[in-house]
Amino acid sequence: MSRGLLVTLVAFVPSLCTCKKQEPQSPPEPERIAQTEFAAPHNSPSKRPPTGTARPARYAGSWYPADATELQRVLDADLATSKPLVDARPLLAIVSPHAGERFSGQVAGAVHGLLRGRLVTRVWLLGPSHHARVRGAALPAKDVGRFATPLGELPLDRDAVEALRALPGFDGPPEAHRQEHSLELNAIFLARTQPGVPIVPLLVGDLGDDAHVRALADRMRPLLREGDAVVVSGDFTHYGPNYGYAPFAAPNDDVPRRLGELADAAAAALGAVDLPAFSKHLDATHDTICGREPLRLLMALLPPGATGQRVAFDTSGRVTSDYTNSVTYVGLAFQHDRPWGQGARVAVHETPATEVLDAALQAKAIRMVRRTLEVYLTTGRTLDEAALEVPPGGPLHEAMAAFVTLKKSGELRGCIGHTSPVQALWLDLRDNAIAAAVHDGRFSPVTAAELPSLSLEVSVLTPPVQAPGPEAFEVGRHGVILHARGRSAVFLPQVAPEQGWDRETTYRHLAHKAGLALDAWRDPDARFLLFEAQVFDESVAGVGTRR
Repeated sequence: MSRGLLVTLVAFVPSLCTCKKQEPQSPPEPERIAQTEFAAPHNSPSKRPPTGTARPARYAGSWYPADATELQRVLDADLATSKPLVDARPLLAIVSPHAGERFSGQVAGAVHGLLRGRLVTRVWLLGPSHHARVRGAALPAKDVGRFATPLGELPLDRDAVEALRALPGFDGPPEAHRQEHSLELNAIFLARTQPGVPIVPLLVGDLGDDAHVRALADRMRPLLREGDAVVVSGDFTHYGPNYGYAPFAAPNDDVPRRLGELADAAAAALGAVDLPAFSKHLDATHDTICGREPLRLLMALLPPGATGQRVAFDTSGRVTSDYTNSVTYVGLAFQHDRPWGQGARVAVHETPATEVLDAALQAKAIRMVRRTLEVYLTTGRTLDEAALEVPPGGPLHEAMAAFVTLKKSGELRGCIGHTSPVQALWLDLRDNAIAAAVHDGRFSPVTAAELPSLSLEVSVLTPPVQAPGPEAFEVGRHGVILHARGRSAVFLPQVAPEQGWDRETTYRHLAHKAGLALDAWRDPDARFLLFEAQVFDESVAGVGTRR
């Protein structure tokens, strides 16, 4: 069986933010609806001193006080509403609103107060873009080295930012940050609870379907480490004619209850860390949650076993005593048994790679992949568990990572996969089959007419484990992920023996694939993650391998 070089790819879709622009000079008011349509390790805080220009506090004096003493007083009053979590597990992430302080300050204070007194060495600050077209996720301009607030500056973690900038999908326009308020309204709270903490600011655009959300999370996950906190900025339902959203006809005095029901439904899916359920809620209700895309990204980033809880709720309608137009604010906190970067992804299959799926399940898996492609390429439909006739229980329902490879006449036609477990195996096979067919940027999308001539191959991976050094890699047994100089690349186990490479030659090709000098793998800070894989093709299903 001939196998070519396999890579992990992520595809993104350009998008348009259609909300009305708000100028910094405007008085604070409930935010206009934000119809935002749409990695390499870092193991210690950046040692670089703050450099470059400061992104100014554009909304100081309008959405919140510009005077440092007054701002401190206001924020402290908001933070005083915070109540300690009963659960003592590590806090991984919070969700906080970003309207003017008058409207959402108490909800923001309730969740940001949970960060007070905790050892936080870096904050990932994620929010939607309201004022600019975004492709993928947008980082600040290269000359920006810090975010200014009236209470002091927050330096960018330049190493993490540059590592992201080198990865696909993080090339959104830097100018999106210029007028954006979603990050700034949370930065002021960070400046009070975690003064001077390094930040990684990201504006998140439309991530497409859930498979693409998980793919972007896969790129980011290697950068997360112990001491990190993720802060997602997002307001919830925007209701009324000003926002073009009135899903129910109700007397004004019944609007608060109906808005509460919408918030409950969204918070239930988020608290369960259930990405499909949250996406289904958005599709079914068209709920105008402006932070929906960074929230979906958070769902994919959080490890299995993480749980969330709602800690605060309010509406601008309550503040103004007028529900004609109202914005909902929800504060959420997410916890897990382990902090970021400490093997937080649990409940994965630990059986040796050669024993993951027996012959019957291999045949079932390969048939599922072909059926997925037949239906998707002919109708555009994505099949669910029942339609794919996934057997109940067993390995196909366990969290495992997989690659799907498509070949035509023995040549690579598409290959996409995950290197870490992010979802049930049957879901990973289905989603990666579609991604390999239509989102592998090296090739034009596969057509339905090509299906009979395509051969399919599946690689089911064991969870990557950090190696003590480069010498631990065994050619023919291990797949390997190299992280060096802010870049990364992966080879599956079958690549090196098929090419006739020894260990050092494999590393040189891996460094080249990552866009690095051939000897970059020798860097003292280089990291190596090893995994094994069970590889099978359509011969296990009794149909032979198509060529």
